Amino acid sequence: MVVVEVVVLGSGTPNPHPDRAGAAVAVVDGPLWVLVDCGRAATQRAVAAGLDLTAAQAVLITHHHSDHLSDLATFAIARWTVGAIDPLKVVAPAGPSEAFARRCLDAFSDQAFHGQAPRSAGPRPRLVVDAFDAGSEVVGVLDVDGWSASSALVDHHPIEPAVGYVIERGGIRVAISGDTAVCDGVRRLAAGAHILVHEALLTASVSASLLEWNAGARSVGELAALTHPEILVLTHLIPAPTSFEDEKAYLHEVRLGGFTGRIILAHDLLRVAAR
Repeated sequence: MVVVEVVVLGSGTPNPHPDRAGAAVAVVDGPLWVLVDCGRAATQRAVAAGLDLTAAQAVLITHHHSDHLSDLATFAIARWTVGAIDPLKVVAPAGPSEAFARRCLDAFSDQAFHGQAPRSAGPRPRLVVDAFDAGSEVVGVLDVDGWSASSALVDHHPIEPAVGYVIERGGIRVAISGDTAVCDGVRRLAAGAHILVHEALLTASVSASLLEWNAGARSVGELAALTHPEILVLTHLIPAPTSFEDEKAYLHEVRLGGFTGRIILAHDLLRVAAR
C-alpha cells in the first residue's frame, strides 16, 4: 500500500513570522518527494522535516509572488552541497516564474561555490527548468519515476499566470491551490483529491479587495463540499491564528460553506498522510 504524506514546510505569507516560513508544501513517498513552491526558509524546514534534499524529484512553482519562490536558489545550492549530482528540476508556468527560476543562480560567481560540495557534484549547482503554457484546462506537466503532476490556471489577478497543481503518486491525489480565489481551475484540480491544500483568509478580518484575488474560508468550504476531499488543509492563513479561538473562527467559516469532512489548519512541519 502506498502511503503519501503531505508535509507543510511553510504555511506563511509575505509578512515575516517567526513560526511560519514562506509557502512550501512537500508531497512525500518514502525517501522521494516533490515540492510545490519554495518560499522563505523552505530549505531549512525541509532539513528540519528530515527530508533528503538529493531525493527531491522536482520543484513546482505556482506563481511569481516572492513568498512562493524566494528560497529557490538556496534550495538548489543546499541540495548540491550535500552531494546531488543531477540538476534540480523546476517546473513553472511560462512567464515571470520561469524567468526567475532560470536566472536565480546567475548572480553567483564560480568562486562563491568553491570547495562547498563533493567533486562528484560538479563545480556549481545547476537547475533545469521545464516551462509550460498554462491554460484553463488541466494539463500534465510532470511525469518522472511514478510521480505525475497536472496544472491549471487559477485566479490570482493581477498576478498572471498563477496556477495550482494536483500531484499523483500510487493512486493518491494531492491538490494544492497556490494563491487564488475559488475558481474553475482549482475546482478541476480538486476533483477526486484525497487531500486538498488550499489558502484561506478569515473573511471578517480582511478587506473586500483582498478577497477578490484570494479565497475566503467560507468559499473554500463550498469548494470542499463540492469536491469531497478526505482531508482539507488550510494554509497561507490571513490573519495567522494566534489562539484556539482564532482557529475556531476559521473552522466555523469553512463549516458555513457546507464542508463536513476533516479540516486541519496548517502550521510549519505539519504532516498529513493519505493512503
